[in-house]
Amino acid sequence: MQDTGFVVPEAQRSRYATPLPKDPLSGQPQEVRVGLAAPGFEGGGGQAVSTAADYIRFAQMLLNGGTLEDKRVLSRKSVEEMTRDHLSADIANNVTLTEPHLTNFGFGVTVAVRREGGSDVLGSPGMFSWNGAYGTSMWVDPKEELAVVFMASTPGLIRQHYRRVVNALVYGAIVD
Repeated sequence: MQDTGFVVPEAQRSRYATPLPKDPLSGQPQEVRVGLAAPGFEGGGGQAVSTAADYIRFAQMLLNGGTLEDKRVLSRKSVEEMTRDHLSADIANNVTLTEPHLTNFGFGVTVAVRREGGSDVLGSPGMFSWNGAYGTSMWVDPKEELAVVFMASTPGLIRQHYRRVVNALVYGAIVD
């Protein structure tokens, strides 16, 4: 993942996606500055920056159970633990506080995991996802052998709309 990190190098700043100057729903000014200066701490939750090419390789590696291009990146068991719902009935599930369309999802180690039963998004039980703070979305559906990355720079609530639309378009395009 050559184009993934926590600070976009100065020579690559022209590739940095920026949002519309005003939020289309609220009309309020908006900007995204992640990756333009070193974060207070390095973490995936609102600090990491990447390209679609790097991110889809990561998603494909997870879909492959930890391998990419015949190289082991993570152990199979690590991927299984990352993508297994760890929320028991006695743990408050707050996934829908930030992602209202992820009904009937639990949480693994780093990813939301779809449970059996209905949801507000299309997909199969066992699919897992990670949505970035500013609009990016990634999901893997092992049953459909599908890895999806949607890149966006949409810090406002409209990001939730785009995530649902992309989800519907992708699953609507599946032809058996």
